[in-house]
Amino acid sequence: MLATMLQDFVCELEAQVEQWAQELGRTLDLAKLEEELSERMQRLYAGVVGQVLTELLSEPSYLEALRRLGGRRGMRFKEYRRVTVRVGQGPGIEVVAPYFVKAGAKRGRKKRGPNGRGAQLGLEVLGFIGRCSARLVSEVAQMAVLCPSFEVAHQVLGRRGIALDVKTLRRRCRDLGEKGLPHRGVIALTGSEELEGQTLVIGIDGGRLRERRPKRGRKLGSQKRQGYHTEWKEPKLFTLYLLDAQGQLVKEFAPLHDGTMQDHEGLFAVLEQYLQALDLGALEKIVFCGDGAPWIWSGVEDLLSRCNVPAEQVYQVLDYTHAKQNLQELVELLPASLKHAGTLAKRWKNWLWQGDLGGIYESLCRVLSGKKKTQALKKWQNYFERNAARMQYERFRQAAVPCGSGCVESAIRRVINLRLKAPGTFWTQDMAECFLFLRSQLLSGRWDTFIHNVARLTRQWIEPLPQLNNLEELYELPQAA
Repeated sequence: MLATMLQDFVCELEAQVEQWAQELGRTLDLAKLEEELSERMQRLYAGVVGQVLTELLSEPSYLEALRRLGGRRGMRFKEYRRVTVRVGQGPGIEVVAPYFVKAGAKRGRKKRGPNGRGAQLGLEVLGFIGRCSARLVSEVAQMAVLCPSFEVAHQVLGRRGIALDVKTLRRRCRDLGEKGLPHRGVIALTGSEELEGQTLVIGIDGGRLRERRPKRGRKLGSQKRQGYHTEWKEPKLFTLYLLDAQGQLVKEFAPLHDGTMQDHEGLFAVLEQYLQALDLGALEKIVFCGDGAPWIWSGVEDLLSRCNVPAEQVYQVLDYTHAKQNLQELVELLPASLKHAGTLAKRWKNWLWQGDLGGIYESLCRVLSGKKKTQALKKWQNYFERNAARMQYERFRQAAVPCGSGCVESAIRRVINLRLKAPGTFWTQDMAECFLFLRSQLLSGRWDTFIHNVARLTRQWIEPLPQLNNLEELYELPQAA
């Protein structure tokens, strides 16, 4: 059957080549030729995959393996059902797949099994998500998270031969996100990351997006829809990257990004999952970078107490640019003559770099008085005095520790601002969480690793999976069939 299909395809091409050459010489329209050839290749692709799937799904040994695996979920084989699936860029393929339903409870036993009426276990073991192959879902999700809207992604995918409506496109992105979210930390790792003697830098910051929340109460008769609130929310994001002993970026380790719509406790719970997946004992130093937001540094202290990391191994660094901006607020309170001269401001900036915050405080007390002095001292206590240990920039530079949080600032712009903060875009909380996660995997350069690990998890989906706490549990999962 497969050999015949390939022979017919080759014969069709041989018969068509001369006609294509004549038509191209007459119209010079190469794009039309490429489009027609692409359509033929897509049909061949779908035909070959459909034939391979049909042979596997009808194999008695495969059904027997599915029966054993289904029994672990409290399911039994019912019948073979005809179902249409989608793979790659080709049209839908109709296959006959084994269909399983919940098994009846035996006498004296409680009924067990998954919610729902049944499942196409034969397809799920192969990595299908919503009757779409893992490769197709990967292509669809990448386009959705990169394009400015689902509508634009729908148009671009349609020109590539993937005809999925906006609702299906959104659902596939949600499905893929739900596969990966429970395994944050390990799902984006290969298991071969080399951390010995390196410095792990963790940048933390918050962004902004508009959250869509339905209004309460009954819909008025004159309203077409209920309406919703669109308050600004602060998604929180972190990034992890490695530096060598000289403070240079380790390019072999792609940065890890992730974000969440949860509060600061939720963010540090997600960050803890990532740190548990890494061998912190092999690191030379761990550096936390951020601005002066109190929630960052209180969360860091709590996280360190849970991770049992030696204090001498940890550096907490308040971003130097943010520190200079806050120092400028003190400069603005100076008398006009001192402010315009600029000498004192330059001296304060040097003291800030050297970590001599006491010198800045004494100078403040000498040159300011009255209301401005009270305002300056309040700023001093709330920002500089509280973060004095995090502003030892000269010492940080000597220890080859970064003094800024530019990496996480860049991640905020690329992950959040360029897609989730788009004008007129409002997000439900669960969809925003999903897109924060998916865009983080794609823009960090770890998408292929993420999809590979999701496919492995999906093949094991018919078995109850334990919570994955380290790489060994992920990479030593037994084969499903």
